[in-house]
Amino acid sequence: MEATIWVALHQIVTGTDKVVINVICLSAMRESIKKTLKKLLPLVLLRQVQLAVNKARIKTIDKIRFPEQPFQQADFIIRRDDYPFRIYTPETTHLDARLRQQFEQDNIDWTQDEYLLIYDKPCIIEPHYGWAMSLENKLIYPSLGFSRVPYLPKPAGKIKRLCNAPLEEYAELISLRDTGEENYYHFYNDVLAKLFFLEEKLKLLPSVPILISKKLYDRAYFQYFLSHPYLRDRRWVVQDTQYIRSHRTYFCKPLTHTPQFYSRILDMVRPADRQETSSQDRRIFIMRSPKRLRFVENNAEVANVCQELGFETLDFDELTLPQQIRIMRQARYVVGIHGAGLANMLFRGGQPMGLLEIYPPATHFPFHYILVANQLGFQYDGLIGQPGTQAFSGGFRVDTDELRQRLEVLLQR
Repeated sequence: MEATIWVALHQIVTGTDKVVINVICLSAMRESIKKTLKKLLPLVLLRQVQLAVNKARIKTIDKIRFPEQPFQQADFIIRRDDYPFRIYTPETTHLDARLRQQFEQDNIDWTQDEYLLIYDKPCIIEPHYGWAMSLENKLIYPSLGFSRVPYLPKPAGKIKRLCNAPLEEYAELISLRDTGEENYYHFYNDVLAKLFFLEEKLKLLPSVPILISKKLYDRAYFQYFLSHPYLRDRRWVVQDTQYIRSHRTYFCKPLTHTPQFYSRILDMVRPADRQETSSQDRRIFIMRSPKRLRFVENNAEVANVCQELGFETLDFDELTLPQQIRIMRQARYVVGIHGAGLANMLFRGGQPMGLLEIYPPATHFPFHYILVANQLGFQYDGLIGQPGTQAFSGGFRVDTDELRQRLEVLLQR
């Protein structure tokens, strides 16, 4: 039925290039199929299927369709690797043995790259994921900070097919496009950090255009920070569906988890939201709705334990960013499920904080917030959840006895 509709649409529209029509029709069909699958399959299962398909494509068809643009060390102004867990070694002796094993042993050899590349040839940046491609139709991997992750799709089609279509032209451009650019945490850690990094290394003029996605631009948190002169007075290029050609493009990736960049973000908070208040010792439990990918199935039991120990239960999805900032500035102790909301610990400033992060059951545990907490001088502990009955929807359970024990220890520390 859907195929018939799109064929009919193809026939109805006249006077338009057939290649462009085909691209539009195929893209619309894919989106329609995606929407149908989202209704039929649990989100976690659907993501697992998408990941498996993307991994298979990366190893096979993508190697042929999207060869890699080669670079030498000399092409980069900066190109190096480092070890975040060796630079910022967190205290782990009190952690669950599974977390301690990963953070002390598995992550000690985990590397992150840092680079700065000025691409002095024309390239085309596609709108869907922010990939840059050379005019030889080769992927410029440094155009995205995490371009080799298995969940990142390649561009929707060969760029050379669209070279005859109208393109936005720029003599030079800073690209802040990146994997996870619409995620609250990654906005701070990977997107804003790029601008700080470029300013530090090149001191580019504010008049140089900066490319971001429309989805990021429309986010309330981006608009909040856009009111600050540091961002407001720049020239923003908001990429929606248009393809962009740049003749001199700045691509970069600073080391992940950089403390001096966190302090820059804190400085950009509006004065009214930075004001000190009499309340500096609030206890906060940040919950997540079952509508989210990760949620606690026995949330009421968890909230009861937290309430007995003086914690308020809040859903940050229901609060504005200024409200979140003010609450976290007042929060002495925080309990939260792993998620971008924990990035708000940045706004505590120089005051002490104790953080208990709740992880869904897994074989690998995200390490972002133990590093951030360590860099900010906060107490940190982690609790691993247990399998629930809604695992394919992101649900899991929390052992309330273990929760109580860990909270009591955190409060005593």
